[in-house]
Amino acid sequence: MRIAYPDLKRGVSSHFHILGLALDHADEVAEVILEAEIEGNVGHGLTRIAQYTSQIQAGGLNPRPQMRLERTKPSVAVLHADGAPGPVAGLFAVRALAQMTREQGSATLAVRGAGHSGVLSAYVGRLAQQELVALAFANTPPAIAPGPVLGTNPIALGAPAYPHPVIIDASISVVARGKIIAASKKGDPIPEGWALDKEGQPTTDARAALEGSLLPMGDGKGFALAVLVEILAGALAGDVLSPDLPLPWMPPEQAAKPGLLLLAFDPGAFGPGYASRAAQLIHALEAVGGRIPGARRTALREKALQEGVDVNEMLQAELGKLGIRLQGGGTS
Repeated sequence: MRIAYPDLKRGVSSHFHILGLALDHADEVAEVILEAEIEGNVGHGLTRIAQYTSQIQAGGLNPRPQMRLERTKPSVAVLHADGAPGPVAGLFAVRALAQMTREQGSATLAVRGAGHSGVLSAYVGRLAQQELVALAFANTPPAIAPGPVLGTNPIALGAPAYPHPVIIDASISVVARGKIIAASKKGDPIPEGWALDKEGQPTTDARAALEGSLLPMGDGKGFALAVLVEILAGALAGDVLSPDLPLPWMPPEQAAKPGLLLLAFDPGAFGPGYASRAAQLIHALEAVGGRIPGARRTALREKALQEGVDVNEMLQAELGKLGIRLQGGGTS
């Protein structure tokens, strides 16, 4: 069933408002969830509503957080999120960081005590749209082999460019755990090379993969990148390391509150020429047939906004149980 984006956003936002979030915060959660859904990152999209709902209802997330921004240095700040849903804290952080970056030329902001932030592209993308170059790092519950000890620990870049920003958002594992969770819900197999079972053997069973571990991309290089992110997002920006973060299917009152580190740079602070050099890079990549990161997201988003968001029957049923009633009809 295809549902017009505005109708779907109203339904999701209303759901979180009923759960106790302020209306603007409910809108932000809906916006980040749906951004993931329509840009093809469905593991962080509508399938996450049930998780966030149970965490709010059980007290694992705070629907009415009293967030506090601590400016520790002129270009450094810590957002104490008071158990806020991740998108609420993340978008607050984007607004604060953008202002700091315009003042200082570059700035860094750590988010502590917030829930799962969803796609990091939502945050670096908004900074890129404000003509800032941005990086994001987050640690996550343990997932990748060996162990698991370290999480999938995503890393993201947003950079101003024409005709759309360059957006890179990648987990350190071969695939994000959200995709395996989505496959598990559907009962679908996963490709070989994604995961190991709890005995350390390769598996195509999504449920066995969730009980086991995911493979890092590039083997040892991916594992090293996971350590890099853990240092930045866990040890530096956060207050909980990956091994101590509760898994997504743990009791909802134990909602994980990972670290999130955001950095932004004002290209103008580095002198003239950024825009022309970025354009030169894009032209060079296009000339050899290279894919420009962010182009696919843009195309998928525009298609969904024009034609509506496709919601399968299983997801319709899951959302219906949460009280979110959907009506088809494509664009509105």
